Amino acid sequence: MGDLFQYDVFLSHSAKDKAVVWPLAERSRADGLEVWFEEWEIKPGDSIPARIEEGLEHSRVLVLCM
Repeated sequence: MGDLFQYDVFLSHSAKDKAVVWPLAERSRADGLEVWFEEWEIKPGDSIPARIEEGLEHSRVLVLCM
């Protein structure tokens, strides 16, 4: 059986916190974690709710940044 998780961490945040969360996402990725960060994973034309649901389903851990 393969690994069920594509991402180590799903970073959840509000739009107003993006400037604070961005360095956390970059640092986590630099440290070798697979990070789901909306700026990197949601492309123009994507269904935002569908991409978020997919990211959550394939993430080992959810980090809620408030």
